[in-house]
Amino acid sequence: MYVLTGVLMALWVLAAVPAVAAIRTGWLLPWLRRRTHRPRMWGYATLLGNTGACLVLYGFVVDGRFASDLLFGAGILLVVTGAVLEFRTSRPRGR
Repeated sequence: MYVLTGVLMALWVLAAVPAVAAIRTGWLLPWLRRRTHRPRMWGYATLLGNTGACLVLYGFVVDGRFASDLLFGAGILLVVTGAVLEFRTSRPRGR
């Protein structure tokens, strides 16, 4: 369980690298450039989602029931907020 947790958190940290690049420079991954028109907002949204996912995973690993529920709730809130912000950064189809 702890090895899987470490691997998943390492992958989420790696996913934060393009988000920080988008915030600092406005650079996006090639497959995101066509649809994303607010790269800095996308970076912040990705960081929120990554942080929320890490909190949810950490909440499953923590032994205390109250801490687990609190971290799970905060993590879900951050993931949903990040998803809504990422949706707001994309261009609508057509035109």
